[in-house]
Amino acid sequence: MTTSIPNNTSSSDTASGPGFFGRRPWLWVVAAFVVLLGAWTALFYIAMNNQPEVVPLKHLAP
Repeated sequence: MTTSIPNNTSSSDTASGPGFFGRRPWLWVVAAFVVLLGAWTALFYIAMNNQPEVVPLKHLAP
């Protein structure tokens, strides 16, 4: 008694996904890091240009 193994391949299995980013999913990770780096840069730029005023402290004599 022999059993045959089904052939589960098709002609569309050569392409892992549709489109440019579907075939290169690691580019989504790179794009996410670029967006994150841009957001951090924008936040630091805003924070450096909007610093609070320096308030001198009055020292009390002991």
